[in-house]
Amino acid sequence: MTTSELGLLDSNILVYAADQSSPFHQAARTLREKGLSKELPLCVCPQVLNEFFAVITNPKRVSSPRDQKEALLEMERYYHSKNILKIYPSSGIIERTTDLLRRYPVTRQEIFDVQLVATMLANNVTLLYTYNQSHFIKFREIEALAPT
Repeated sequence: MTTSELGLLDSNILVYAADQSSPFHQAARTLREKGLSKELPLCVCPQVLNEFFAVITNPKRVSSPRDQKEALLEMERYYHSKNILKIYPSSGIIERTTDLLRRYPVTRQEIFDVQLVATMLANNVTLLYTYNQSHFIKFREIEALAPT
């Protein structure tokens, strides 16, 4: 990996960066701060921000859930950042998703990982920062790295 390669932040990175009780907090926070300061080229997409909101407000998923206002403020931090690029699903997202579904075995909730990969590929992003590397190992088109 080169430091000039644009990387997508997965929702778990955003959650751990916000959750001080997580053992991954410091590494996720450091990665986020590198993106916010433009030291490292990073991006987010609507799916990641929505997944972040769903997890960070769920008391079954985090020890200190945020209320809607707090979660929204954190989402806006990414959305309004001039240094973190925003990428979007293209009009061909369904075709990209179905193409990936033809090539890789996928069931149940994994469809959301497929859609994330399709969004990445539509935007020429091949690097994903995530703590769920095992979810993405099958996709030969991208590289999934955990922050250290």
